[in-house]
Amino acid sequence: MEKPGNATSEADWLIGCKKGDRNAQRQAFDALLPILRGVIRRYTRSEANVQDIIQESFIRIFKNMNQFDERKGAFKSWSTRIAINTAINEGKKHARHQSVEQEVRVPVEPDAIQNMALEDLVNMLKGMPEEQHHVLNLHLADGYSHKEISDMLGITPEMSRQRLSRARKWVRDRFELSGDEWVAKIQHER
Repeated sequence: MEKPGNATSEADWLIGCKKGDRNAQRQAFDALLPILRGVIRRYTRSEANVQDIIQESFIRIFKNMNQFDERKGAFKSWSTRIAINTAINEGKKHARHQSVEQEVRVPVEPDAIQNMALEDLVNMLKGMPEEQHHVLNLHLADGYSHKEISDMLGITPEMSRQRLSRARKWVRDRFELSGDEWVAKIQHER
């Protein structure tokens, strides 16, 4: 089953991946890389760790290919969930080895946020406490329920709701809505 441009279909490379075919794995890698890189960046505070987590995610995806059941969902969704879990678990390992918690600070001019690139905004949100950041991403960006989040993070659904509420407050405390634009609040020392 060939598509224009010599690219085989997802179904073909899925079969090949389950058989351990390196060419099929390469096609899966090329198809998933942009998606998984974006997802992993949302859960990883350090850009230096993104490549390591991508690599670990693909190792887990290919190692567990036989567990994928297309009747339960799309391959991209299954792979994304593996990448999210890998990023969260790696973040926990990294946090245990870090002795001092660091907060990401991005200096923002009053009207700069409207001109801010998405990457800058994502980096600014990484200043949020990590537990809250994970829940915010899982719930709002990836659409998981509080029950699913609680299972993934090993917390109660109530704790998930609380962390989401605190994450929203964190965002409100740093940004204010002005007309149709988000504007960063300026903290003045008095």
